[in-house]
Amino acid sequence: MLKYFELEDYEVLVFRIWFVMLIVFLPVYGWFLLEFSEGAVDFMSHRLLLSAYWLFFFFSSFFNKTIRKYLALPCYIGNFIVISWILWIVNLNHFSPDYSMGLFLCFSGIAIINRSNIEMISFYVFSFSILFYCFYYYPDTEISKIIFTLSVFILFLVHVVVMGKKDFIDRNLRQLNQKLKFKHKRLKQLMYVSSHDLKTPVRNIGSFSSLIESNIEEGQFDLEETKTYIGYILKGALKMDHKLDDLLEFFRFDNSEIEIQEILILDLFQNIKSILSKKRKDIEIIWTNNFPNKINGSKQQIQQLFYHLIDNGIKYNHSKTKKIELSYSSNHSHHIFMIKDNGIGIDLKYKNKIFDLFQRLHNDDSISGTGAGLAICKSIVENHEGEIQLSKGKEGEGTEFTFTIKKRL
Repeated sequence: MLKYFELEDYEVLVFRIWFVMLIVFLPVYGWFLLEFSEGAVDFMSHRLLLSAYWLFFFFSSFFNKTIRKYLALPCYIGNFIVISWILWIVNLNHFSPDYSMGLFLCFSGIAIINRSNIEMISFYVFSFSILFYCFYYYPDTEISKIIFTLSVFILFLVHVVVMGKKDFIDRNLRQLNQKLKFKHKRLKQLMYVSSHDLKTPVRNIGSFSSLIESNIEEGQFDLEETKTYIGYILKGALKMDHKLDDLLEFFRFDNSEIEIQEILILDLFQNIKSILSKKRKDIEIIWTNNFPNKINGSKQQIQQLFYHLIDNGIKYNHSKTKKIELSYSSNHSHHIFMIKDNGIGIDLKYKNKIFDLFQRLHNDDSISGTGAGLAICKSIVENHEGEIQLSKGKEGEGTEFTFTIKKRL
């Protein structure tokens, strides 16, 4: 419940300013009333007590973290106390509404900085009840009912505008926070890759180079053994080169601003099928007939996304005919694509791990790749405000990946 009243730092400043206004206004208004309004009666002790209430929370907000965090709560409570006090004074002493309406307009300002529509509605219901009470019992008031009602209505409109702006700012802040968390996660991932995945082949190159150097210095040079070591060095260098290329591709997609354009999805499938069919003849790529003619997105990234997923289904596949099935559905906001293969399969317990950079579940060196493909796919899907997951998978029974692409980017 208290979480509902939590304030951001910039909001705390607004509430403190409001507190200072109340601390000063309450006694000063009472003094002016006694000095310049003939026959006026005022309860100055009540005003000083209310000022002390606001003063306590104003100073406490600088020294107590809990009070500062939930400063909105005593503000709302104090505001309703003041309104109740006005109603009690008017009813008890039959004061002219002229007396209470000035106070009422001042305290109506709290609705402008209210942070929820529930509090705003509660405040106005309570406030208008005072307003109509005054007009009913004191119909001869000199203040125009129309002007006063319009004043309160204008405050309501100001509140709506401020709330709209605040919602817009909060929404942007949440998006920025999500992006910062995402970038922080990527940075940690890069640090891990740099210290582990890229360091391993470098360490191997250094080790075998040292062995060759040691054999030469000791006069135990063996041509065949040296060729073997050089082969390991070249293999490590090649692996390092491939990992760097994939790392650059991953961060190129991860940090790129996508250029939105219309993509002819069926032409894209035909293009991928044509490229892969030239490499090998034992593949079969089919798709359902309910795909849309066009989708919006980055043509380069979407093509890379489908290519990686289809190519994975072919590479990790020992079937006589490598079969890839593409299907489609949609909801009100996203395109939904499914890519199914009859390959070696992936156990669902690895459904999160496989999207990490340079993660390979299979140690078969005869299958090319560094394990960056699915990480790149995830990055592309997130660029298009979608999600990707391993929806079906079992070792020996193939896999099915499902991903979404937002319709309106």
